[in-house]
Amino acid sequence: MGAPSRDPAEPLAGHAVMSTADVDEAQHVVTEVYVRHELDSLGGRPLDARLNCVASERMTLGYLVYGANAALDLPPLESCYHVNLTLSGNTQVTRRGGRDRATTAGGCSGAVLLPTEHSTVEWTPEATQFAMKFNRGPLEEHLGSLLGRPVHDPLDFDVTMDLTRGPGAALLAAVQFLQTEMDRPGGIADAPLARAQLETYVMTALLHGVPHQYTEALHAPPADDRPALVRRATEYIEAHAAEAFTVPQLAQHLGVSTRTLQVSFARNVGVPPSAYVRDVRLARVHADLVAADPADTSVTERAAAWGFLHQGRFSEQYRRRYGQLPSQTLRHG
Repeated sequence: MGAPSRDPAEPLAGHAVMSTADVDEAQHVVTEVYVRHELDSLGGRPLDARLNCVASERMTLGYLVYGANAALDLPPLESCYHVNLTLSGNTQVTRRGGRDRATTAGGCSGAVLLPTEHSTVEWTPEATQFAMKFNRGPLEEHLGSLLGRPVHDPLDFDVTMDLTRGPGAALLAAVQFLQTEMDRPGGIADAPLARAQLETYVMTALLHGVPHQYTEALHAPPADDRPALVRRATEYIEAHAAEAFTVPQLAQHLGVSTRTLQVSFARNVGVPPSAYVRDVRLARVHADLVAADPADTSVTERAAAWGFLHQGRFSEQYRRRYGQLPSQTLRHG
């Protein structure tokens, strides 16, 4: 098995890892990428299994197809959560020995498999899915940063979510944006800072998009805002702007919830912490361009180094702040 060619319109087509009609091979590859399981082809069409995927320490994002009636039997996942967002066709999902059941439909719903529970998933031949693995450590630590306190128990997500509205629709949109950026030449694949931020956003969307035992606490009113908190936050941002941290991670470092930090910034700074971080990084790009030699410096390179991937958006943000395009700053110093 090689890395097969793909229809360029297929999600993550440039990251193909499997194309096979062999059940054993499909089971082996999907086990290596995700978790151990048993795969059975249920007859009818022959298997036409395909997998494109990208992975980091935070999550694995894949586009998975079996092209046949297929059944997966999965023991407790132990070290991760598995999330399927159905894009076409249907699947049948069971957990807890059949006590949790869901039918997912393309573009409408998805399902979550848990570290602590045995699961089964049956695919129709038309089913295609974003298949995502979230490692327990990063996801639970991220929830702790949002709550402002450690999370010690595995998350008991509902078995399914509605992808057509509200937080579920936001989750699907976040995953689609990540996939688009991973596919786009010059996108976030080679920009660790921007990729970390976007993957963290997907984790936030998951935690808000699928109910679990911490949902009520996640949506609780924030604590009081404190100017001293903003002072500590801005000092940290100024000192660590070159590092790949997110707003939830900043809140965790400061020992508060993300919502407390956001409210405190809104009342005392007038902008959200993400905007403050952006402005600090814009200032760092500006300083780099002023001091640079135009002969051996690229605006795109310096912008990407500080986490700006969309050049058009970056240029407009830069122009609004400094009254000229970044290329003009580089030329004139």
